[in-house]
Amino acid sequence: MNRKIIAGIGGILVIILAVFSFQGGKASAAETTVVLYNSAKIGVVEKTLELELKEGMNEVPLEELAGLNIAEVTIRPLDEGVQVLGVFSRGQGGDVYSANVGSDVEVKLRSGETIAGKFLGFKNGKIAIEGDGYYLINPNEVAYFKAKNLEGKASAYAVLQADKAGKYNVSIIYRVANMSWESRYKLYIGDNAKLYGYIVLNNPTAQEFKDAKVLLVAGDVQLYQNVPQPRVLYAMAEKGTDQVNVGGPEKIEAFYLYKLGVADINPASTMMYPYISFEVPFEREYLYESWPYSREGPVYESISFKTEKVLPAGIVEIYKETDDGSLLIGERAIEHTPEGDTLRIGIGRDYDLKGSTVVLEERHDDHYAYYKVKITLENFGKDAKTVIVRHYKWGKVLSSSIKPIDETQNYVEFKVTVNPGEKKEIVFDYENRY
Repeated sequence: MNRKIIAGIGGILVIILAVFSFQGGKASAAETTVVLYNSAKIGVVEKTLELELKEGMNEVPLEELAGLNIAEVTIRPLDEGVQVLGVFSRGQGGDVYSANVGSDVEVKLRSGETIAGKFLGFKNGKIAIEGDGYYLINPNEVAYFKAKNLEGKASAYAVLQADKAGKYNVSIIYRVANMSWESRYKLYIGDNAKLYGYIVLNNPTAQEFKDAKVLLVAGDVQLYQNVPQPRVLYAMAEKGTDQVNVGGPEKIEAFYLYKLGVADINPASTMMYPYISFEVPFEREYLYESWPYSREGPVYESISFKTEKVLPAGIVEIYKETDDGSLLIGERAIEHTPEGDTLRIGIGRDYDLKGSTVVLEERHDDHYAYYKVKITLENFGKDAKTVIVRHYKWGKVLSSSIKPIDETQNYVEFKVTVNPGEKKEIVFDYENRY
């Protein structure tokens, strides 16, 4: 019995030795696509690599995969005559920075100063670099942090088998944690409403993508587990006391896809690109926002207008145009708004109006939720005012004392005119089956 076990182990050792003794291969990137999401801090990178392989088994270093989750890496041959035998990780686990302790690195500050030297790791939460002096770098204003020489030090590699020597194309797909995109808007209120939208790309990692085709996905992407957040690395270096244009969206499944085009995604950087600009007439209203829990809340003077573009969820900076310049008067978050829908944005609190929400009934069961809600509006002023009531919810309204003017999966809106000294109530219920 023991002899059989020993013989089996010997066979395994022969296979391992064969894996570590095959010939190497060379890779050059031909095309890169980076997909970013506004609902998850993750980037999905797809590269087409042209590999020059020798006949038999080849080990291809993949420096950019160092420290990533190998289980989330996919390599597919695009040509016949080559097989992917596996993707492997050498050495200790951890992130790409830990894998490069002891390597030469380069840190460029936003001021333009460059610090180069050996990366010693972290000391008291700061990056330690030994170059022409000893530097401690704090998270603040670094333009980028990158390893200068990773050749021969990759901690990840792929094993491929080629029927004969030659060049082969393969596709490699992997994830990069903490990359994302978001929408930022600037709204100027004058005779009309002028809305400018910007795409903001966030890449706080050391990964760099040159001439990448950038795709942006707007929508709620569901992941099996939360993506781990990397440690904070980037900042302005401090010496110690010693020396120390975007196309329109394409609807795909439940998501909107924006094609940013070809761009450079620099390491440790934030990039902003304009992509929306339109001017439309607007109406002044009053807005009370409500959620499925009991509370009292303010009523805001608001403006509303029809959108000419699909607006991904984001933050809107609100400016009032005056003879002396544009005055910042507030900042609000908006939800994803389809083209042609009415966008309502609160711009300032009205102290003559008060709103309150009371949950009258609430039930939960397996994949089911039910709410009965009462919303009350009071007018303490001297003028009648028309209020838009927006209640955020999931599911479908079953009944209501006032007919809604709009309903989506995420919210329902009512329109109510409240006279001076008057109090008005709206009672409605809804359910969500999921």
